[in-house]
Amino acid sequence: MITKTMLSLSVAAGALFAAAPAFAQADAPQAAAETADQGGFGDIIVTAQRREQRLQDVPVSVTALTGEQLTGQGVTSTHDIAQSITGMTITESGGYVQPFIRGVGSTVTNLGEPGSAAFYIDGVYMPTVNGQLYQLANVESIQVLKGPQGTLFGRNANTGAIIITTKQPQFTPAGSFSASYGNYNSFVGSGFVTGPVSDTIAVSLAGNYDRHDGWFKNRNPANGLGKRVGDSKRWTIRGNVLIKASDNLDITLSGDAMDINDASPIIIQPIDRYQGYVPGALLPTGPYDYIGNEKVGYKVEQQGASGKLDWDLGGVKLVSTTAWRHYENHSIDYDSDTTPFRYSQINNNDVGNNFTQEILLNSDNKSNFSWVLGGFYLRQNGKLDPLYVLSGTTLTTIAVKQITDAYAVFADGTLTLGRFDLTGGIRYSYEKKVITGSLNGIQRLDHVKASWDSFTPRAVLAYHPTDDMMFYGSFSKGFKSGAFNANALSPVPIDPEKVDAYEIGGKLTLGRGFTVNVAGFHYKTKDLQVQALNPITNLIELRNAASVKSDGVDLDVVFAPTRKWSIKFGASYLKAKFSKFTNAQVFLPVPGGDGRNASAIVDVTGKRNVRSPDWTLNWAVDYTIDLPGGGTLVPSGNVYYSSKFYWTVDNRISEPQHVVINASLTWNLPGDRFSVTAFGRNITDELRFRNVSASAQADRRAADEPALYGVRASYKF
Repeated sequence: MITKTMLSLSVAAGALFAAAPAFAQADAPQAAAETADQGGFGDIIVTAQRREQRLQDVPVSVTALTGEQLTGQGVTSTHDIAQSITGMTITESGGYVQPFIRGVGSTVTNLGEPGSAAFYIDGVYMPTVNGQLYQLANVESIQVLKGPQGTLFGRNANTGAIIITTKQPQFTPAGSFSASYGNYNSFVGSGFVTGPVSDTIAVSLAGNYDRHDGWFKNRNPANGLGKRVGDSKRWTIRGNVLIKASDNLDITLSGDAMDINDASPIIIQPIDRYQGYVPGALLPTGPYDYIGNEKVGYKVEQQGASGKLDWDLGGVKLVSTTAWRHYENHSIDYDSDTTPFRYSQINNNDVGNNFTQEILLNSDNKSNFSWVLGGFYLRQNGKLDPLYVLSGTTLTTIAVKQITDAYAVFADGTLTLGRFDLTGGIRYSYEKKVITGSLNGIQRLDHVKASWDSFTPRAVLAYHPTDDMMFYGSFSKGFKSGAFNANALSPVPIDPEKVDAYEIGGKLTLGRGFTVNVAGFHYKTKDLQVQALNPITNLIELRNAASVKSDGVDLDVVFAPTRKWSIKFGASYLKAKFSKFTNAQVFLPVPGGDGRNASAIVDVTGKRNVRSPDWTLNWAVDYTIDLPGGGTLVPSGNVYYSSKFYWTVDNRISEPQHVVINASLTWNLPGDRFSVTAFGRNITDELRFRNVSASAQADRRAADEPALYGVRASYKF
């Protein structure tokens, strides 16, 4: 397994270590990832079991990163998270964010698609994966929970949960501002301010703006030859009000809005050949060439409001989170065939509203039995408003409305008997969907209904031979809800996807700021929801067709003996294969044809699951250098390695192994208020892709970010 790339990776990691560069300081406050004052890394607090616990005491595979660590490692959006998390890939398909963790994930892009990883922002559940390209400015922490979290996090946590916590209001005035400029005429500005309005009310306001020129160039003379394609503009704003209603009752009111205008997720090109290709015809010469005939666009809007109540009832804590969200996702003139000709063009308008209500009751953890009870409700009203498909000169209009009601109740408890912890939990989920749809104005579906329910238990046995060691074994189940095939206007529902997961692991604290966490796992995924592609329209069609087995080992090592420096190393080995998949749709090149592919149904049992590399590795180090006269210099860096993985179920199209290196050098002026940072992301300009797929017209791909670099100035008080 030792390759030239692995060797260069090791050299790069050694160079970063020698320069003492990016597992950024872990001094940040706040519940989700706060640290005590002991040698760089103290007790990291996580909420993986829906209550605050030390990371080293939680029998779950969790990676927790502070906002400072994310910045130091060059992680600026949810798209980048996998660079700091081993065993994980985050790819996209037409703006749909699709995390895979330990060989479990979803490639589906259906109406109301929840994905396989539960996203939470400040306790608010984000039920759809389209548009989840969240910027990570003004973020306090991220927790990534690996493995099915069906008991505590519900309907779409088959692969895990991603919990984002933003900076919250404080009664001490504080703020931070930063602005950066870099190549591709990029500018990023962000700010956060907080302070008291009275003795019982504090407020905060956070916002960021991000723009850059596109790194794609048009190579089609009929469509603006030489012009840059994919200019991006994004902004977000979030406001919070904290009301201390009494010594025992806190009320937090929040509102946010997000706007994205960035075509990058849907700018695709053919790989080597396409329908109609003849020698001398137009082909891209590089990964950032665009030869399509459409002026593509992709726009996302989200607005939301929430209210959270934290009430200490004396021995029991009640947490109620009520939220409403509106989302719109518009794919504009999506050139799905990738060719210079108009074989297929898609305009998709996915619009909806979500209402969620969750109630948690937590024990005070003062006895040998701690517990949590919960209830959850979701109503999602989504629609394709409408979906236009142009195939040649034929225009097809699909209009769909779907209402989803999801209910759940759950209980989880841990009994401590000496040095043993026994944990058991169960969740009951019920979901109903009603769909109505028309094709070219003619109704095809009229309030067609389907419902599903599921029990998702978990059981954990943990043993603490000392206060600094824990070993555990666990079983858990995950449940991804059933669905209607909205694009195909089919009245036949798709069954839920379920995962059985077994895990054994250990968490060791070996000294001051030195932890080693390891876990081995075995997963069985049944009734995998997979998608087929209509050869004419390039629209997605769903089916239950496969089973997957995933086996592997994760290792995370953190060494931070002082506040001056810290090192993080992570490694994951994974084998994820289709244990049964006899009716897979694939697209195969037509021998001696005109460049097109032919759809075929084949048996891919034994093939590797998609987007699941055998190896992922991560190194992150930083070092603080004291300067004469005050101030500090902090070199930081992050190295991420992924081995080869496959994009198609027949393993015909693969992503080569790649290494992504991020680095920064920060000068903190005396007083620690002003700082200047030189930064680079993907500094070796490593080529990798956001998405690769096959269709009737072409094998197609969308390139990920090239090398990005710039300078950032920051101020905080």
